[in-house]
Amino acid sequence: MEKLKIKHFMPSIKQVKDMIIHEVTYFDKHSHTRFKVTSRLLPHKGTWINFWRATPYKYKWTQEEEEILPQHYKDRCKEFMTRDPIPVHWRPDTRRYRVDEDTGERIPIVNAAIPIVYPQECNTGLWGGEGIIFGYYRKIDRKRQKRLPTLPRIWRPCLTKRVLYSEILDRWMSITITKRTLYLIDENFGLDFYILKTHEVDLCSKLGITLKREMLLALARKSMYPDDPVKRDKIYNRYKEFVIPEEEAEWIGLDTHVAVEKAQKQIAEKSKPVPLKDLYLVELVKRLQLKATS
Repeated sequence: MEKLKIKHFMPSIKQVKDMIIHEVTYFDKHSHTRFKVTSRLLPHKGTWINFWRATPYKYKWTQEEEEILPQHYKDRCKEFMTRDPIPVHWRPDTRRYRVDEDTGERIPIVNAAIPIVYPQECNTGLWGGEGIIFGYYRKIDRKRQKRLPTLPRIWRPCLTKRVLYSEILDRWMSITITKRTLYLIDENFGLDFYILKTHEVDLCSKLGITLKREMLLALARKSMYPDDPVKRDKIYNRYKEFVIPEEEAEWIGLDTHVAVEKAQKQIAEKSKPVPLKDLYLVELVKRLQLKATS
């Protein structure tokens, strides 16, 4: 199991209640931690994080950069920042109301997600949506029949390294994963189906999105197994439901600065000046063709 060195802070019980009930934001950037507690009140352009939506990375850009980025890339970024992930550490109650046993009063049910911290280490592995939870617990002294003071506690995912194989990439990879990730891979019948079927929000990993981009590019270009066309067609037919255009696949999961550089490069290539001699040469060839036909 790989140990994580985590410098953490622990808010007080009053601050936790304020964040849950009154939506107060504490520790925008705490001086004693590597993690940022973000909210939907971010002053940056291109950020749409929900209040309880914790992410290991986020997309943000300026107004000038937004004009040159392609629309499909911005739509994916917005969906990543606003979409709620599949609950992992808690189960939502599907009922709208619950009945109080003592008074019989109907009380509306509020599904509040557990605040989860995603460290930078989860971007180098596949954690299956798991993260680190900061909480409190209270012990009972059975001999003295009294409750002890409330104590802080940290719940960490159980990490292990496994060697996984990708059919599309034809590659063996040593990846840090959790038991939940192994279960999801078995449930989807392989690493490729798990990566392609799972949304970027639920992958919650830069490594997972990078693998997804490489797989989609290989399917769009049909570049897998260049020396075995029979197996290439077999693999392509197996995953053809996930094929998207190459122009969209090469933008999936790119960091904002990389996407901006890519967009600027494409604009520079399109607006590259053409020498007049080339234009005159094309015009001369067209005139000669018209004379020959007439």
